[in-house]
Amino acid sequence: MRTPHRIRIAIPALFLLAAGAALGALNAEDTHPRLHDPRNARSQPSLAVGGTTARDTIPIQSLLLWGGVNADRVPFLEPVFVIAAPPSLPNATGDYRVAGRAGDGSVLFSLDFEMPVIADGDGSSSFLFMLPVQPGWEGRLASVTLTGPGGSATLDEDSRRPMAILRDPGTRRIRAILRDLPPSIETQADADEAVDRDPGTEVLFSRGIPGPGAWRR
Repeated sequence: MRTPHRIRIAIPALFLLAAGAALGALNAEDTHPRLHDPRNARSQPSLAVGGTTARDTIPIQSLLLWGGVNADRVPFLEPVFVIAAPPSLPNATGDYRVAGRAGDGSVLFSLDFEMPVIADGDGSSSFLFMLPVQPGWEGRLASVTLTGPGGSATLDEDSRRPMAILRDPGTRRIRAILRDLPPSIETQADADEAVDRDPGTEVLFSRGIPGPGAWRR
């Protein structure tokens, strides 16, 4: 079954994950969530989004941390993914911090950074980091919080914002980002079963914090 509406997705800094760090800022308009329908096995064409590559950078298992501030400078976070990608970290400290914590409150990571400024914008902005995964994070990451002068935003194990990234596993090129998926899709296994895509396309899933299936792909 297919939802009738189209989805406009703000992508803070999408990229070719074949070898390069996240670059630029662009918007992508994706088709609505695509769920498997045995009466129509063909996927609708999906948008390919990418940037330039840096061939001397080796992708490693990383956390995709992305979000930003709206026009009122209120922070927001997009669902966190585990993904093979070159590291891309803040190059300057600033008034914003994104931090991940375990269930007991201990800090697993903390990054201070300056929120990028978009010229001639409405005050909104966005960021994207690729943080290399460290031993012991799997099964322990319980929340990610973005804080700044305008407030804070948190994703945790109770978040219900299912999103899927469709990717070519060979080139690591992003094919599409599907958000506002049905709430019945709760796990990586559910997404693998339900999301319709071209043959060979990999589905990466998160509803806020990566679940067990995401860490083991």
